[in-house]
Amino acid sequence: MKTSTIALFIVILLGVLALLIAQAGHPLAPSEDAYITFRYARNLAEGHGIVWNVGEDPVEGGTEFLWTVLLAAGNRVTGMAVEQVARVLNLLIGLMAVLILALAAFFFSQKRLLPALFATLAFAAGPLSYHVRAGFATPLFTLLMLAMTIMLFFLVDKERHPAFRTWSIFLLPLAGLLLGLTRPEGVLFAGLTLVVAVILLDRSDRKSLVRATLLLLVIPGALYFVWRWQYFGYILPNTFYVKNAGEWLHMRYFPEIYALFRFMAPLWMLIGVGLYLLPTRKAVQWLLILAPTIIFPWSYLLIDQLQNLGKRFQYPVYPMVLLVAAMALSLLAPRTPLPPRHRRNFFVYAIGLIGMGMVLFAPFVTLERMTLIVLLVALLAAMKLVESNWRQGQHHQLALAALTVTLALVVFNAQSAYRLANAFYPTVFDDRKAIGEALAPFAEKGYTIVATEAGWIPYFSRWRAIDPFGLNDEYVAHHGLDFAYLDRQEPAIIMYHQVKNPHPPRWADMVQLLRDYAEARGYVLAAVVERKGPEDLHVYWVDPTNPDAEALIRAITDHDAFIYQYKIEVK
Repeated sequence: MKTSTIALFIVILLGVLALLIAQAGHPLAPSEDAYITFRYARNLAEGHGIVWNVGEDPVEGGTEFLWTVLLAAGNRVTGMAVEQVARVLNLLIGLMAVLILALAAFFFSQKRLLPALFATLAFAAGPLSYHVRAGFATPLFTLLMLAMTIMLFFLVDKERHPAFRTWSIFLLPLAGLLLGLTRPEGVLFAGLTLVVAVILLDRSDRKSLVRATLLLLVIPGALYFVWRWQYFGYILPNTFYVKNAGEWLHMRYFPEIYALFRFMAPLWMLIGVGLYLLPTRKAVQWLLILAPTIIFPWSYLLIDQLQNLGKRFQYPVYPMVLLVAAMALSLLAPRTPLPPRHRRNFFVYAIGLIGMGMVLFAPFVTLERMTLIVLLVALLAAMKLVESNWRQGQHHQLALAALTVTLALVVFNAQSAYRLANAFYPTVFDDRKAIGEALAPFAEKGYTIVATEAGWIPYFSRWRAIDPFGLNDEYVAHHGLDFAYLDRQEPAIIMYHQVKNPHPPRWADMVQLLRDYAEARGYVLAAVVERKGPEDLHVYWVDPTNPDAEALIRAITDHDAFIYQYKIEVK
C-alpha cells in the first residue's frame, strides 16, 4: 500500500473519530428553536402542508425549506420521530462533510498528512460537532458551502483533475440551488461564488458555466420562488419581516461576527504566509476564491440574529478557511528527509523531546491558545525564510524542527476548535418540554396557547399556538401584536420568557404587552419558573374561565424537576 494512501486513511479515520467523540460529548438535546422546524416537518409529513397550525394557512416561519422536506420525508419513510430523523441525518451529513474536507485538504496540500490533519481535526472537533446535535440545517448548509469552494479550486486547476473540472462546471450551480433551498441567504453565497468562477475561468469554460447556471440554478430557482410566493403569499420568508425590524443594519451584532474572524486569526496569518510564498497569479486566485467566505458572514448584520445558537449563522465558513490554511501549511511543512539516528546528534534529540512535550502538554495548557497557535505559525514561517541559508547537510535538522512545530500546531488547532464548540450554550430539556408534554392530552380540545417559546411547548403539546414575536405568525409579523388580536385568539394559556436585558430590546415590549393583557383580562398567574437564575424566568398565565382551568394549572405546576419562584396552589 502506498504511503500516501495510508496517510489519507489516517486523516479520514482520525477525522471521523474526532467528530463522533466530540459531538457525543455535548450534553445537549436538539435546540429548542430547532423544534420550530420539527413542527413544520411533522405537519408536512402528516399531510397538512407547511403550516404552523393544522388547518390554517401556510406560513414560512422555519426558513430551512430543504431541511424541512428532508425531515418530513425521513419521518414518512422510516416512521421515526422528526427529532430522531434530524439527529441521524445531521450525523450522516456531518460525517460526509468531514470526509470531503479530509479528501480536499489532503489532495490540495499535495498529499501531506499533517496539513490535512490540521484542517480535518479542527473541523470535526469544532463547531460542526455541536451543530450535528443542535437539530438545525447547519451541517447541510456547511457541506454545500464547502463543496462549492472545493469546486472552485478544481475549476482554476487547469493542469490537473480534468474530469473533476468538467463535473464542477455542472455541480457548482446545482450546489448553489440546493444551498438557496436550504436557507434563503444561501443565494448570496452561491451568487458570490459563481461571480468568482466567472472571473477566474477562460472564455469557453465561462460560457459552459453560464449555460449550466441558467439550466440548473436560475430556471429551477425562479420556479421555486414563484411557487413559494403563491404558496405562502409573501415575497420574502415571514421571519425576514420580523428579523429585519425596519433597520438596514443591526450593528449591535458586529462583535459576534468580528469574534469569528478573531478566532480564525491564526488561520488568516497562515494563509497570509502562504500567499507570500505563492506566485502572484496563484495568490490572486486564492484570494478570489476566499472572497465569498470573507464577505458572507457580514450579511447577517442585515437581520436580528435571533436563534443564532452555536453561532450557526457565522461558522459554516470555518471549513473553507481551514482548507486554504491547510494548503498554506503544506508550503511550510518539512520536505527534506528526517535525520538518521545518531547518538551524538543532541540537537535532534532536543528538538524531538521539546516537540513531544508540547504535544502532550497541549490538552492541559492554560495559556491563551490563540496566542500559542500564532507563535507556532510565526515559527514555521521564520524557519521557512531561513531555510535557504541553513548549512549544507543539516537541512534534516531543520526538517525535524519544522515537523515538531507542525505537529504541535495540529494539536493546538484541534484543541482550540474543540474548546470553542464546548463554550457554546448546551441546551437541555427543561420546563418547556415537561409542560408541553403535560398539556398534550388537551390538544384535541382545540385550545390555544400564546407562547414566546415557540419550540418545545408547541411541538410536544400539539396545541394551536400563537407566536407573539411573529416569527411563525403573519399577522404579528406585518401588523404587530395588540390586545384586539389576542382577544380574537382567546388563549387558554399565555406564556412568556422574561429576562432582565433581552436581545433584541423589543422583546421587553412584547413581554410587557403580554403581562398587561393577562392582568387586564383577569388571567391567573399559574407559575413562575426560574430558568438560569432569578432574573431569567418562564411565566405562565391561565384563563380561569376555561372549563379545564384547574387541570391546566396542575399540568403547569405539578413538576418536581424545576425551580418554581412562584406557583399557585390548586385545591
